[in-house]
Amino acid sequence: MRLDRHRAAAPQQATGKLSTMTPRLYLICGLPGAGKTTRALELAASTGAVRLCPDEWLVALGISLVDYELRFRLEPQMLRHGEELLRAGVGIIVEFGSWARAEREAIRQIAVRTGMAAELHFVDAPLEELVRRVRQRGGPHAGVLVDKVLLEYSGKFERPTQDEAAAFDRYVAPHAAPES
Repeated sequence: MRLDRHRAAAPQQATGKLSTMTPRLYLICGLPGAGKTTRALELAASTGAVRLCPDEWLVALGISLVDYELRFRLEPQMLRHGEELLRAGVGIIVEFGSWARAEREAIRQIAVRTGMAAELHFVDAPLEELVRRVRQRGGPHAGVLVDKVLLEYSGKFERPTQDEAAAFDRYVAPHAAPES
């Protein structure tokens, strides 16, 4: 399912130049293993938008992915930086997971405040597939992500509803091509 309100110019070919697309906020939500990073990388390559990915920052700093106290302090700082980027005319891709509708709405409001369009990309897969992907990806926190996050807490994830999707300028549902 896709809802489009604003059409941007087509991105330039891969020439190393930034895209001519109108900057926008891309919010990617989904559980671990759903494909958030894959979608974010596709969007970054096709739009020139800057990725805001706390997982990469935490790993680069040698901090546990499941250090939620630090993660919950880092993400608001990344969003403040993202708002500055939008105001400077640079698109952003927010790759936080964004489990709750209220969180997604707060992020959408950044686009509203800056006068930019906002897209919601929801990536999903069956729980068994998410578990398989996280185990295959491995890493020091794969066990915790599977046992605690996916198997114990995934039921707390609030899937986007039609009325939530309608609040965004564009919604890309699971298994829909991202089309830039």
